[in-house]
Amino acid sequence: MILFLDFDGVLHPEPASTRHYLCRLPLLDEILMDYPKVEIVISSAWRLDWTEESKQIDGMKAHFSLALRDRVVGVTPDRRQSPAAQAPYGLGEYIREWECLDWLRTHRPPGTPYVILDDRAWLFRPDNPHLMIVDCDDGFMPHNEAEFRDRLARMAA
Repeated sequence: MILFLDFDGVLHPEPASTRHYLCRLPLLDEILMDYPKVEIVISSAWRLDWTEESKQIDGMKAHFSLALRDRVVGVTPDRRQSPAAQAPYGLGEYIREWECLDWLRTHRPPGTPYVILDDRAWLFRPDNPHLMIVDCDDGFMPHNEAEFRDRLARMAA
């Protein structure tokens, strides 16, 4: 089971001062402890701070608790400079969804369950059943917990 995770607008409100960065991560951490089979793939622009994928993964792991670090298994590829015509399934205008599906096709077998936690609906096809959108002004809040747990439970079933 894969969680594609954005940071800005999800793990903290956007905009946020550096002192508020990742202020919503403890709640997500707590929830993910109840779902030990969920692996995390970073879809956030934060991954782009490094050019090598191994350094991206290591850099992203550092933000998580020791209990979750080993569950950060990847970062999505950067498709910002790729021609839209190369995107499968007409995803050229939905770049973050393209990046997530590209990572899945490369690293997991078909049918692998996944959920995407993000704040930018326009980066995904309308009505994407795998997408959970949170309000960027707040980030992931306690009132999002029930829906997120429901999605994780359905993936686990």
